[in-house]
Amino acid sequence: VNSHGTDLRNTFDFVTQVSQWDLSDKFMVSYDVQSLFTNVPLTRTVDICMDRLYRSHLTPPPLPEQVLRKLIGFCVINSTFVFDGTVYEQHDGVAMGSSLGPILADIWMCYLEEEHFVHSDMYPEFYRRYVDDTFCLFNDEETAHRFLEFLNSIDSSTKFDIELEIDDKLGFLDTYVHRTSSEPFTEVSTKVKATDRGLFYAFHSFVPISHKFSLIRCLIFRIYSIATTYSWFHQDLTFLRKKFIGNGFPTKLIDRCTNEFLAKLYEVPDDQVHTVSKKSITFVLPFLGQPSYLLAKRLRQLIGKFYPCVDLKVVFKRGFSIKDMFRFKDILPLECKSGVIYYIKCKKCGPSAAYLGKTKNTVYERFYSSNGHLN
Repeated sequence: VNSHGTDLRNTFDFVTQVSQWDLSDKFMVSYDVQSLFTNVPLTRTVDICMDRLYRSHLTPPPLPEQVLRKLIGFCVINSTFVFDGTVYEQHDGVAMGSSLGPILADIWMCYLEEEHFVHSDMYPEFYRRYVDDTFCLFNDEETAHRFLEFLNSIDSSTKFDIELEIDDKLGFLDTYVHRTSSEPFTEVSTKVKATDRGLFYAFHSFVPISHKFSLIRCLIFRIYSIATTYSWFHQDLTFLRKKFIGNGFPTKLIDRCTNEFLAKLYEVPDDQVHTVSKKSITFVLPFLGQPSYLLAKRLRQLIGKFYPCVDLKVVFKRGFSIKDMFRFKDILPLECKSGVIYYIKCKKCGPSAAYLGKTKNTVYERFYSSNGHLN
């Protein structure tokens, strides 16, 4: 969406770009949009979408503009939600949880950047944004505050907060960016939030052992990919190891996963022997503890014996848990539900004087709209 290349795909993308900069004479700042999703001006954002799709160098979609505009409006404008048994209508902003929310929020931010930010004489030397979080490099702190005033003067619906570097360090996304006097380039480490209590699922919890191995390997890969020096990697790995031990993970298991990860980084791959490729088939089974392991082992043996051309992969999925017994969201009132089967007595329904049906619309629309059953 962004034509200037200032948007980020993920944390690793940010680390790759910022680690090449010399911060010795730069001031680090991050800007955060206040409640971006609920403050996106939907009507203007939809107009921006239509301009990009139908009045630019892009090939327009096959749908007529007015049809696509109405379809987007049906999805995001005047959304309804239920809280504490009451139905509310949201007049502006993207509803939290909407699949179109991140896309529309990003389109709005890209519009502000292209039409306003880049034309400012205070535009930072380095500017990168991930959704509503922005990392910037300025020559001095005063320019950073002036740029903040400029940002907050553009549109009344989009306001920014600022966070300044402290002790040559600034947190952005899930990283810390460090300025050091000994190195010419940026150093980056993994950020641990103040609210982090170091909790994972306990090692003895009812979870497949493969998931526990994957958790260790995934987090080791994460801190390795973020750390720009082996000193920071060692420090972050030591802290991660303490968190695993606090959750009951055996030290031998942690060290084994760590050694295997590091070995893969430096081992020389063996010459591959080309063989006939096998057909990959995946079985998904509910996890029931030891019986699931035995069943998976027996399936691999049978498939290997009778179908040697098949590469069988057994994946375990979570079964019933305690949270399945409780509801976390408000129950929709009956009149707001669709797909309802109903039985109604009706004088217009012939000899039976009754009608059995199923509504695709909500119950309220089916019975009380201008074309409803009761009108």
